[in-house]
Amino acid sequence: MIFVYQMAKVASMAWMEAARPAAQLDAAEPVHAHFLTDRNLLAIESVLAPSPHNNSSRPYMARQILRAGRQGRAAVAKARRDGRQIRVITGMRDPVARSISLMFFFADFCGHADLVLSARDDANPDDVCAVLVDLWQAVLTQRVPEGSFERLLWLMMGGYRTWFTEELAATFELDVFAKPFPAGGGAQQLQGRGVDLLLYRAEDLPSDAPAHLTAIQTASAFLRTPSLGLPEVNTAATRRSYPLYRQTRDRFRLPADMVEQVYAHPAVRHFYADGEIAAFKARWTA
Repeated sequence: MIFVYQMAKVASMAWMEAARPAAQLDAAEPVHAHFLTDRNLLAIESVLAPSPHNNSSRPYMARQILRAGRQGRAAVAKARRDGRQIRVITGMRDPVARSISLMFFFADFCGHADLVLSARDDANPDDVCAVLVDLWQAVLTQRVPEGSFERLLWLMMGGYRTWFTEELAATFELDVFAKPFPAGGGAQQLQGRGVDLLLYRAEDLPSDAPAHLTAIQTASAFLRTPSLGLPEVNTAATRRSYPLYRQTRDRFRLPADMVEQVYAHPAVRHFYADGEIAAFKARWTA
């Protein structure tokens, strides 16, 4: 079983396509989910529950996340019953860059009933930035927003600090922090009981990234696919909101104290060297 199991907006769909040939060798399809644990699936259910604070115009995507989680749990349970090895693909991404991608994905596919955040509604990039700054304040202070749209984004954005322990370790008893991530980036293979793991950084996937070749070679060996390709799927560049996304990305900044909190977290420091973190800070500090 090949399982693309990771935080949202870390190239999930690209990995689904890349892993498909390897999965089909076993007459199967790769499985994909963001959440499997009761804690997080219940949090998604609460976003969907009837409430005066439901402000998502189209809650389909939250339903899909919940459905994929339940299907993923069933697939993992069956693979374990059948004694099959589970190959998991998961990754990390710069948390601030990822938050902008999350904002645009959910603005495009879920919509906000009260705020103008999407290109289809002629959103202003400064307004989008302001909402995103407020969400980062909520993430860093652990303040749960009232609105269902904001609560879903809050849960997703804060995942960089908790996902590897709340999800991966809880499901597969795999501690990605037990061994250093390779210096210079690329990808890493880890093993656990009944599970093999491919761990990567999203910044190493583009063809012009310094560690691209290392990442692709490691992934090819993991999937046993000699000529691995990572197509551009479900990215901001493939949607009509891309001009607004670029404007927002170019303008978005956080106060210095908030940037320090984001990049001081041990999960970030596990994957990125001091120089890489300094570059992230310089990029996003007001």
